[in-house]
Amino acid sequence: MKKTLLIIPLLLFLGFYRAGAQGKPETVKIASFNIQIFGAAKMAKTEAAELLAEIVSGFDMVAIQEVRSAGIEPVERFMAMLPERYGYVLGPREGRSSSKEQYWTIYDKTKFTALAQDVWPDADDIFEREPMAVYFKTAGTFDFILINNHIQPREARKEIAALPEVAAYYRELWKDPDLLILGDFNADGQYYDESLLAEVFPEGEYLIVITNEYDTTLGAGNNTYDRFIISSSAREDYTGAFGVIRFDEVYDFSRRHITPREVSDHYPIWAEFWTNRDTD
Repeated sequence: MKKTLLIIPLLLFLGFYRAGAQGKPETVKIASFNIQIFGAAKMAKTEAAELLAEIVSGFDMVAIQEVRSAGIEPVERFMAMLPERYGYVLGPREGRSSSKEQYWTIYDKTKFTALAQDVWPDADDIFEREPMAVYFKTAGTFDFILINNHIQPREARKEIAALPEVAAYYRELWKDPDLLILGDFNADGQYYDESLLAEVFPEGEYLIVITNEYDTTLGAGNNTYDRFIISSSAREDYTGAFGVIRFDEVYDFSRRHITPREVSDHYPIWAEFWTNRDTD
C-alpha cells in the first residue's frame, strides 16, 4: 500500500516564520505541482484559485506543470494573488498538437535569483514537451539547476529514459552538478513500470526523493506519477525532509463550493534543502 506524507498549512507557516526571524533562511522548501489545465477557466473558479494560491505560498519555490492558457493573463492574475515577494519564470508553449502547455516556476525573490533559463534542444524530437531548466542561486551558497518536466503518458518509457541526457546537457552548460529533476513523470500505473526508474536514475548518481510507495494523485489507484529526483552532488544540500500534500484531506471541502478535483488531480510534492552547506 502506498504512503502519503501529510503536512498542514499551520506547520508550514510556523516553519517559514522561524526562518524569517533568523534573518537569511537556512532552508528552503521546493515543490512540484501539476495544477491540471491551468488557464482562464480555472481562474474563474474563485475558491479553487484562492486555494491554489494558499498552497503555492506555503513554499519557497514551486515548479508547475500543465499551464494551458493561450495568453498570459491567467498567470498574471494568479501572481497578483500571491505575496509581492514572489516572482516567476514562464517557458514557451510546447506540444505537437493544438493542446500546448508551458512550464511555470514561481519563486520567492528574497531567497532565490534566477541566473539563466533554457528549453532543452530536442534535436531528435523525443519529448512532446521538452524539459525546461532554470539555473537558480539562493541567498546562501546553494545554487542548482531545476529541470521541470511533464512526461507524455503514452511515451513515458522513452521520455524518462532520455532525462539523464537532459541532465548531462545542463550540467555541462552551466557547469554545476547540483540538479533537481522534478515534475509529472507519469511514472507509474498503465503508463510506466515504476521499477525501471531506479535503472534510469541509479543510486550512485541520483537520489529518488519521491519513491514508488507514495501516492501523488487523487485517482482511485495508488500511483506515483509525480517525482522529485536530485543528483548525488545535491545530497549535501538536502535536509532529508520531503512530502506529498493531500490537500483533499488537509482542507475541509465540506465548507467549500468546489471539489478537490477542481483544484487539481495531482498533489504537490516537495523537498527541503539547506542554503548554506553547498561546497561545489
